[in-house]
Amino acid sequence: MHTRYNHDMEHHRLRKYRGPETWARVRAAYVAGESGPAVARRFDVGLSNMRRRAMEEGWTRIRIAAGLDGQLPRGAGEAGPGLQALLALDAPMGTMEPAEAVRLATLHAAWLVSEGRPAEAMALVKAADALRQLELHMPLGMFARR
Repeated sequence: MHTRYNHDMEHHRLRKYRGPETWARVRAAYVAGESGPAVARRFDVGLSNMRRRAMEEGWTRIRIAAGLDGQLPRGAGEAGPGLQALLALDAPMGTMEPAEAVRLATLHAAWLVSEGRPAEAMALVKAADALRQLELHMPLGMFARR
């Protein structure tokens, strides 16, 4: 008679062995923000094993964030010339002429580029361009000072 289990042998869970390339991809996905359970499923690794490795090897999100905090771009938090000029204006919000806002935004964008922050500069230039286009298509006097 054939039995389903051999009672003389103990049952052991199947162990999952993954190579360094797989673990590098697991780490990259986890550090990039994918959830632990999703990473574990996608790469077929044990969730607790993945979390243990993350703690031991220092690639938990808290450690990564702490490391990034020490690497803020130079000039972060400083006000460039365009922003300084805007802050120096003692005018109530909403009373600046669009052309002056575009000029100050362009000045600040140039400073951002000189500080090695082109993505922020590009976002500011796009906003200034949108304001310029809006001004061209709005009725005269729409932006008049109050």
